[in-house]
Order: sequence, then C-alpha cells, then structure tokens
Amino acid sequence: MIQFLADNIDQLDLALDQLSVRDRNFDRFAMLLVDNVVELTLHHFVQDKADENRYSGTPRKPRHDPKIVAKGLGQSFDNKLTAAIKLGLLGNELGGSILNLHSFRNTAYHRGLRHEGILHALGLFYLRAACEVLLAYEPHIWSWSSNDEISHRAKKYLGDLRSPNHREIFAAAFTRLNLVAESLGETLVADLSADMEKTIEDADRSITFMVENSPDKPLRDQVVVEIQVWSFAFTDEGKRFALENGCPVKLRPSSYVEWMARKYPWPARTDPVPSWRGRLRALASERNPHRALKKYRDFLRQTDELRSKITEAAGQLDRFIQMQIDIARGK
Repeated sequence: MIQFLADNIDQLDLALDQLSVRDRNFDRFAMLLVDNVVELTLHHFVQDKADENRYSGTPRKPRHDPKIVAKGLGQSFDNKLTAAIKLGLLGNELGGSILNLHSFRNTAYHRGLRHEGILHALGLFYLRAACEVLLAYEPHIWSWSSNDEISHRAKKYLGDLRSPNHREIFAAAFTRLNLVAESLGETLVADLSADMEKTIEDADRSITFMVENSPDKPLRDQVVVEIQVWSFAFTDEGKRFALENGCPVKLRPSSYVEWMARKYPWPARTDPVPSWRGRLRALASERNPHRALKKYRDFLRQTDELRSKITEAAGQLDRFIQMQIDIARGK
C-alpha cells in the first residue's frame, strides 16, 4: 500500500510540473495524470470494502452493500465514484466536481476538444480534489516491503519511511501537494466565466448574422424557432408528430414548417441569449468553486444542442450567401 500511495505522490508531483509550464498540451497531460490517480484510489477504496465484506462480515450480514461494492469494482469510473460516495469516502459536492472533471478529461483526450481557456484552472482544481480524496482515504494496513522502490519525486514529500508514523507522513505529503497547487494561482471561476461569456457571444453573433442577412429579416425569436423547426420537421420523429397531431396532408414544405413552428412545444421559443447572460452573472459571482464548476458544466450540457443548431444554421446561411456572390460574379 505504501508503494501505491508513493506512486500517486510521484504522479501528482509530475502533474504539478506540467501545470507550472502553463501550456495547453502540458495541462492536458496533467489532467490525465490526476485522473488516473483519482480512479485508482477510488478502486482501491472499494476493494478495501470488498475485503472487509470477505474477512470481517458474514454472507448473511456483509459490512457493506455487496451490489454497490460489485458495481464499484467494475470498469466504469462513474460506478467507482458512486460507490465511493455511498461508502463514505467523499461527499456529494466533491464527488460531483470529480465527475465533471473526469468528463473534461474525456473530451480533451478522446474527442480532442482543447478547452484552452479553462484547462489549466481545471487541472489545478482536479489536483487539489485528488489531494482531498487521498487525505480521506485510510488504508487498513500500511504495508511495507523491502522490494518497494520510492521515487525521488515521492521522497521529496515523504522523507524517511522507516518511521512508523506512515499515516501522518502521507497526510503531510498530500497537504503539501495541495498547498503547492494552490500557490500556482486560483483562477477557476474567472476562467470558467470568461469561457462561458465567449460561448454566449459566439451564439449571439450567429443569431445577429441570421437576423441581418436572412431574406425575410426575421426577429431574433423567430430565428431561434426556425432553427429548431428545420432541424426537426423532416425527421421521422417530426413526421410522426405531424401525423399524430392533425397536420393537414400534402402541405407545401414552407406551409408544413409554419404549421410545425406553431404546434410543436419547442424547448426554446425566444432568444436564449438574455437568460444565458443571467446564468453567466450567477457563475461570475459564485464563490464556491464546486458550485461554479457545476453551473458551468450544466450550462454547457443544457445548451449544447441549441448552440450547435445556431452555429450550423449560421454556417449554412453564410455558405448560401457566398454561393450567391459566386453566381453573381459568373463563377
């Protein structure tokens, strides 16, 4: 167990080195290192609970819910985290932040999303969250082997491990890592706010572009509804809604779209930008970084579909305009 915890210290110290460079590629690597430490620690914690069931409980009365433990020992990060929360390693607030941070790690690694404006602050926040998890984790046995190899990085924090006070030594090491991360600067709320503001302004410019350049000069509310109509009306689900709700047959496409715009309960019937800016103000004034991260993540998740449709519609209109210009020039 001492080898495992020392290796975690090694990885977190390496992550600190990457974060100190303040480069997005190094920040991304740091997120991977920290995420690996968190996942392994969650797994070890759940494994400890499985061992308690095996050696301290009875088949009739296990010490911990076997279903929770079994799910936590599977491959799913979410299940490991849920089990760790239910079994008492960490609370819902920290657990929610770790789940959000893990999702950013996934999009940065698997989908190639860069998150340049926020990745550094996320990496530091994730490292500090990892330190909280490790401080809360108390292995039952502080096993030591002569075959253990403690790296130089870990020795900087641990010193002489021949001392019997392993719990205190490791707690001091995780506390020190947390303090070093804090010394690199706390910009999470500011960076999340700046990134949300940019996201909102991009959508605002796209809506304005469509209002000013569409042939019929629609209002902003009309643009928002029409974006949703055209992406839905001719899908199988849209056609099924029309059939089940009395849409007249053989309507021209434009009339069919008008009918759908009136009848379907669209998620957004008005310009969303003013309400999005209200959410931005709430985020910018948030003092709790866990709540700030949740507000930011909820905003991205809840508005992703509409923002994507706005961007796509603006792009289509721009391509149409460019095509008309080329035709006028005889190209």
